[in-house]
Amino acid sequence: MKRILSAVYKYMPSPFLRLGLFLASAKFNHGAVGIYEDSNGHVLVLNHVYRKGPAWGFPSGFVNTGESTADGALREMREETGLTAMVDRVGETTLVASRHLETVAYGRADSAQALRLCHEIFEACWVDPQNVREHIAKGLPPDQHRLMIALAKK
Repeated sequence: MKRILSAVYKYMPSPFLRLGLFLASAKFNHGAVGIYEDSNGHVLVLNHVYRKGPAWGFPSGFVNTGESTADGALREMREETGLTAMVDRVGETTLVASRHLETVAYGRADSAQALRLCHEIFEACWVDPQNVREHIAKGLPPDQHRLMIALAKK
């Protein structure tokens, strides 16, 4: 079912997708990107069903009205993976598209927890930022690719 929904989403004309998102969303969107490290320094990346272009990325999603960035990042982590995590700090905010801000939340999670992927996620894996497999690195959106490079340098 995930593959069918992904195919429908990817082949739906962009104007219809934009119109649907415009009608269903606030007129300025704020997303939270969660970068969670395990005890080995590996970070969690997900292969998303509903993405045009690069499908890999960190757990992320829209922040609800009245919700903090940290709470939004933790909620998205739970919804997408079933994992619990902790946010240590909230980092930079970037304009990633017209009327779309993303704020990064940095935290920790236990990679030994059992994953329960939702319908939005094909697969999940913990990666070493200094040695990311090429198909994942090429599948990250540009803003998240920059974040991965910064993680590798620390």
